[in-house]
Amino acid sequence: MKRVQITREPMPYGSVLIVDDVETNIYVAKGLMTPYGLKIDSASSGFAAIDKIKEGNVYDIVFMDHMMPQMDGIEATHKIRAMGYGHPIVALTANAVAGQADIFLGNGFDDFISKPIDIRQLNTILNKLIRDKQPPEVIETARKRAEAEKEQSSDSPAQPAIDPHFAEIFARDASKALAALDAIVQKNDYLNDDTMRSYVINVHGMKSALANIGKMDLSAIALKLETAGREGKLEIIESETPAFINALRVYAEELTPQEESGEQADEDQACLREKLAAIKAACEEYDKNTASNALSELKEKAWSKPTKALLSGIDENLLHSDFDVIVDMVNEFLGMQQEKKN
Repeated sequence: MKRVQITREPMPYGSVLIVDDVETNIYVAKGLMTPYGLKIDSASSGFAAIDKIKEGNVYDIVFMDHMMPQMDGIEATHKIRAMGYGHPIVALTANAVAGQADIFLGNGFDDFISKPIDIRQLNTILNKLIRDKQPPEVIETARKRAEAEKEQSSDSPAQPAIDPHFAEIFARDASKALAALDAIVQKNDYLNDDTMRSYVINVHGMKSALANIGKMDLSAIALKLETAGREGKLEIIESETPAFINALRVYAEELTPQEESGEQADEDQACLREKLAAIKAACEEYDKNTASNALSELKEKAWSKPTKALLSGIDENLLHSDFDVIVDMVNEFLGMQQEKKN
């Protein structure tokens, strides 16, 4: 990616919605689009995307994952188009094949991008569907503002090469996939269409997530298992899935930081209550930036296992702008803490 030379146009006037059931994929897509200065929203399912459109949200582009459980990207796009939503929807697919463009264009999409996302292809889509629809003076103003901000931040320290937050998100995705795959292996009913579909979706999701985090050997195995699932090759599935599950579990555990023991574990309770109150207040005002900043300050400290679980849950729901869920989580947690004190 570093060798690819492209010019990222600043687009603070643009907005996008990223729809994907794998949190790691959303994190990577947001990272690729953040340099453009876009307003970025996300949804973890087709149902959640439809709800956002029903609420009146309008985006310059909706990036819709093709393969998702319960409702895939094509079905979700059909429902969104049936609501009268006419703005661009771009498919995200990890199974790009010849002729697939016609499939997507014939089902309500305006274009499609292969996963892992090619930044040149993404750049072309953003320029075509966002920048090129703006008046010249708007584009020029955004460029000048970006130049001024770049000069001011030129002395800022570089980001660390390893992102613990990304590792944490991947570990959450892997945990969900492992739970689903463990249940499927135990059931051993691959001839059931629903079971096989769930199997394919979960190894497909891990294929992309593993590639995003750079674990290409495991990603290649996931691709092999996904292909076997699509082609009904049960001997490959039954013989190689247990080893894949074990390798994925070991890798996820390597990325998971050791939890502090004990319920309280020298926690700064005053700081915890203060920041949780700030997060709750920000979420009640739908202020994502303030909530994210308060959460980041909390994550810099050492916490017990229950508190870490709460912060991880807040982080995941904040990614999808599920503010009401976060408010309920904080209220429940603080209520439990108060009961223990009494």
